[in-house]
Amino acid sequence: MASKALVAESPAPLAQGSPEEPSRRRQWGLLATGAVGGVLVALYAVVTPFLVPALRKVCLPFVPATSAQIQNVLKMLQGRSGSLADIGSGDGRVVIAAAKMGFKAVGYELNPWLVWYSRYRAWRDGVHHNTKFYISDLWKVSFSHYTNVVIFGVPQMHWN
Repeated sequence: MASKALVAESPAPLAQGSPEEPSRRRQWGLLATGAVGGVLVALYAVVTPFLVPALRKVCLPFVPATSAQIQNVLKMLQGRSGSLADIGSGDGRVVIAAAKMGFKAVGYELNPWLVWYSRYRAWRDGVHHNTKFYISDLWKVSFSHYTNVVIFGVPQMHWN
């Protein structure tokens, strides 16, 4: 008897052409449009900082420093002290390595995602008190107060 009552109380399926059908389709259409729009906005937010440097007058791609390059920088810094600036710091490898050697190190990078990632890596490695990372164009920063300046530039970046 209970099963008959449940069957009687359940709503009937929507008939083709009923007034509720267009409303339900409209809701699904709005949901799908919102989901696709959200995905596109998120994709734009993530991809744009990596593509914009390629669209500049001088293409400046992100090329991570190798461990050999970092070791060469650290070798050059032996016996030196003071502050260090890394121009185009990327994911912060050089800045973090210099901070581990005791330098107050600062990184300048155009890509905000790489700057945020660098800050996270410095925090994770325990050197966030000796590091700073800025979203900045190298042509708009004064490096006169740094005693050590590091730059790994692609050939397109070198000025003559």
